[in-house]
Amino acid sequence: MIISYLALSAALAAAAADGLPPALSTSAIMPTIVTLAPSLHEYERFADGGPDANWYAGFNNAWIVKLPPAPPGDFARAFIGAKLGRAKTRPVAGKPWLREIIPGKVYAGISNSPAWTSEQSFFIAETRDIPAEADPQARVDGVGGGEWFWAEVPLAQVSFTQPNYLIVWSPTNYFTKASSAPILAAADIESPGGETRAWLNRSVQGVPPRSRGASLETPLNTLAPAIAIKLVPPGPDEPAVSVADLSVARIGTKTVVRFSAAGEDVADAWVEASRDQLEWQRVSRLVRRPPYMFALPAEKAPLPGTFLRGAARDISGATGYSDGYMIPYAPR
Repeated sequence: MIISYLALSAALAAAAADGLPPALSTSAIMPTIVTLAPSLHEYERFADGGPDANWYAGFNNAWIVKLPPAPPGDFARAFIGAKLGRAKTRPVAGKPWLREIIPGKVYAGISNSPAWTSEQSFFIAETRDIPAEADPQARVDGVGGGEWFWAEVPLAQVSFTQPNYLIVWSPTNYFTKASSAPILAAADIESPGGETRAWLNRSVQGVPPRSRGASLETPLNTLAPAIAIKLVPPGPDEPAVSVADLSVARIGTKTVVRFSAAGEDVADAWVEASRDQLEWQRVSRLVRRPPYMFALPAEKAPLPGTFLRGAARDISGATGYSDGYMIPYAPR
C-alpha cells in the first residue's frame, strides 16, 4: 500500500466524515509506504539520466521532507529509504582505460522535528551498490537507472501522531558536487494550500542539522526528493523467501555462483562468504531481478575452505539463505 501525503489526508478526512476509524494499513503481505508522491514510481527525475540539476546526495547537500504521521496499523518493522542513482567513476590508478566507482556512503535520518541526532541517523547505501552513471567516452560497469535503498529503523522512531521529518545526506567529504556524488531522484508534486513539505539544506558538513532553527533552508514547492517510510506488517510463520539450487563453478579466473529464489516480490539477491559459517560477509553486488547469477572476479574469488551461500530478500525485508557450499581444496 502506498500512502502519499495527499492520499493520507483525503483518507483520514473521508473516514472522519463517515464516522469510521482511520484504519489505513495494511495487507497481510504488502508493506505500507508513506511518501510525498502518489507512487514510488513517480520519482523518475535526475537519478535515471538526463540533467541532474545538482540533486546530489552530498557532504554539503542534504534533502529534507516532511511526511505525515504514519497510518495506524499492526506493524512489526519500519524502514526509511531513498532512490539513488548515477554513482560516479574515476580511472583506475595505473590502468586509466579502466574505471572504478568513487567510494562513499549515503545516510538517512528520521525525526518528529527537523533536527536529527546520531541515534536517528542510519546508513542506507554504499556507492558500489548504487547504479553507475554512463560515460560516453569510456566503458563503465553497473550502469542503470536509480534504485530504492532501505535501512531498518526502530519502529518507535516512526511517529503515528506527529509529522515525520526525513533527511538524506552523505558523510563522505569528497561528495561536494554532482560530478563526484550520487544523485537523488525527485518527483513533480503539487503543494496543497501552498504548504512546503520539502527543503534543501546546503549548510551541512557531513552530519544532519542538530537544531531545528538551522534546518529548513531552501523550500522545494514543485519537486519532492525521493525519500520514504516503509512499514511492514508481521510476517508469516513459514519463511517468506527460500533460496535453493546453489551451484558454484570456476570459469577462467572468475568464480560463477548461481541459485534460485522463490517468494513474493523478491527485491534483491547476493552472495555471501564465510570461513566458519557463523559470520557472513557479502562478496557480490546486489542483483534485483532473475536470473541470480554472479561472476566473482579473481580478487574476490573465495579461497579453498571458504563457504559460499546465496541470499535473497523480499520487499518486506525478509531474507532467505541457501545452504552453504565449501570451496574444495585442490587435490595433492
